[in-house]
Amino acid sequence: MQKIKSFFKFFHSLEISWQIYSIVILYLLIMLSAFYIKWQFGLMLLFLLVIVIIFIIFNFQDVADNINVLANNISKSAQTVQEDAMFRAPIAITIYDDQQRIKWINPTFQHLFMGQDLLGEYLISLNSDFKKVLAVKDDDQWHQVKFMDSYFKVLHREINHTLYLVDITEEIQIKENRKFDQVVFGYLFIDDYNEVLEAMDDRQVAKFDSDLLSEITRWTKLHGIYYKRLDEEKFIVIMNMRTLDSLEENKFKFFEELRKRNYAKNIPISISLGIAYSENEIYDINGLAEQAQNNLDLALGRGGDQIVVRSQDGRARFYGGKTNPSEKRSNIRSKLVFQALRNAISKADRVLVSGHKRPDTDSIGSAFGIYKLARHLNKEARIIINPMEINSDIEQLLSLPNEEYQLENVLISHEQTKDWITPSTLIIMVDHHRPSLSEAEDFLENHALIIIDHHRRGEEFPKNTELSYIEIYASSAAELITEFYMNMRNTSHNLNAFEATALLSGIVVDTNNFSARTGSRTFDAASFLKSRGADIAKINRILKEDLDAVINRNKLVDNLEIYDSDYAISKGPENQVIDNVIASQSADQMLTIKGVEASFVIYKRQSLEEDQSVIGISARSLGTINVQTIMERLGGGGHLSNAATQIYDKTMDEVYQMLIESIEFDREESE
Repeated sequence: MQKIKSFFKFFHSLEISWQIYSIVILYLLIMLSAFYIKWQFGLMLLFLLVIVIIFIIFNFQDVADNINVLANNISKSAQTVQEDAMFRAPIAITIYDDQQRIKWINPTFQHLFMGQDLLGEYLISLNSDFKKVLAVKDDDQWHQVKFMDSYFKVLHREINHTLYLVDITEEIQIKENRKFDQVVFGYLFIDDYNEVLEAMDDRQVAKFDSDLLSEITRWTKLHGIYYKRLDEEKFIVIMNMRTLDSLEENKFKFFEELRKRNYAKNIPISISLGIAYSENEIYDINGLAEQAQNNLDLALGRGGDQIVVRSQDGRARFYGGKTNPSEKRSNIRSKLVFQALRNAISKADRVLVSGHKRPDTDSIGSAFGIYKLARHLNKEARIIINPMEINSDIEQLLSLPNEEYQLENVLISHEQTKDWITPSTLIIMVDHHRPSLSEAEDFLENHALIIIDHHRRGEEFPKNTELSYIEIYASSAAELITEFYMNMRNTSHNLNAFEATALLSGIVVDTNNFSARTGSRTFDAASFLKSRGADIAKINRILKEDLDAVINRNKLVDNLEIYDSDYAISKGPENQVIDNVIASQSADQMLTIKGVEASFVIYKRQSLEEDQSVIGISARSLGTINVQTIMERLGGGGHLSNAATQIYDKTMDEVYQMLIESIEFDREESE
């Protein structure tokens, strides 16, 4: 009887006693069912139950003793492991009180402070970086924190005032070294290689090619770069991140020096380089090669003589591009692009022509040129425009008498476009290529695109472009589109007087009345437009200024200050809106001042939203200073000698300071 009492006392002390009761009850139910079906089966189950109960009652003490021995052994092992974790494992542990004073530490934490007496000390008094550690208040999550010149994983159990720190400095250093060893892929391209060789005889060609290859070989060996020549003008280059960091720190000066040495020999040669890398530890070499080619295309699209470095997910960094490239346009390419443009329009359902926001005469004139081409190909076409952003010169241009046009059937607003556009509509962007500047910005992502532009290509570029015709050597987009009509055989489908006047006004404005950025083909285009009925007198009337405009322009010029002897900077009134045409004319006029190499006009622009301010900068240069790169750092772009930007929600003084910083950065890069 005593054994039975002891057994039940032991049994009820178990945490799983109710589970055992459940099993016994289930067994009894099965046994009763067996008696009901066939009493022999029930009797067998009853006999088995009695045997098991007797065995357990008379042997449970031995089982319990064995369990206790096992539990004691486990307890001792757990205590040993716990002591090792507390005192020997590489985890620094401290317990602090409500005032963040140390109450207890383990030896690893003591070791962090070279054996100092830490008990009772305030954590922050030991090292101010403990503010970062104590700021981590997620009880169940480890966080990476840098303090005391090392990296730690930190677990802060605020509820019991405990800190756990694991030193991961070595792991971080391994990752950093792994990062430095990552592959960097690039394409090197010799600009104007074939054009330069055309002016040489065989002996000069052999010497030039040998000398150039020797220079490139010396540069690659100096920096541990692998290279392989793919054809006469293109190379593969492979390096690691450590080498790329070194080259960027030096701003790729080798290529500028190489260009200067060749220019001194009257050899106008330069190098463009597209470099790609991944910011992730796992990357695809094919993806790097594709990104490197895109970067090279970007460098060449900006005029060459520059290096573009960009990761697969990051922003581009530009080096070089300080020289004003010579004209290298081919009429053959213009004809090929024109044919491709006709084919694309023919396959489209409709055509939407988009200039840039706040359009000028080049944007509007180019849009009408493309609109006319689409209509001749029997395609329904529209020009998207925002009536709230039209300047006075555009209003006058659109008011010119023209029998062929009913502008309400040509121009279309953003809201009207939503109902008019179809999935098969072709969008043609003229005089711009950056989606954020496009009147059709909201429609670009889901439609086929064609770009016709004369601005240097920027980092922002549409992904679904079917045809891109960017000629930075052209004076204007109007010039490029005029050449399409010059190549047309069927003159009956050519421009009328209004369209010719609109296109010529674009050329006149962008060349500052043929005084800047003009080539022989600019005058050819102007001559053709004149033959098609372009009225220069009407253009002059459109571009005439009222007295207020003249006064405002003169005020801007009067307010200029000379910065560092080469830069003229003028700030407009803080609370007066200035027309962008007046600002650009003021910048042009400031360039005529002796000693000025670049001019900048900061002015307030018209904003479509009452609570938003827009500050514009119009930049001009004589060619020795690249105002495009200066404006790009402020979110704008343009040409080497003609650029601009718009900055939102900043004061005039803040924008002025941003401009000074961009100029200084440009000067440091040029040194």
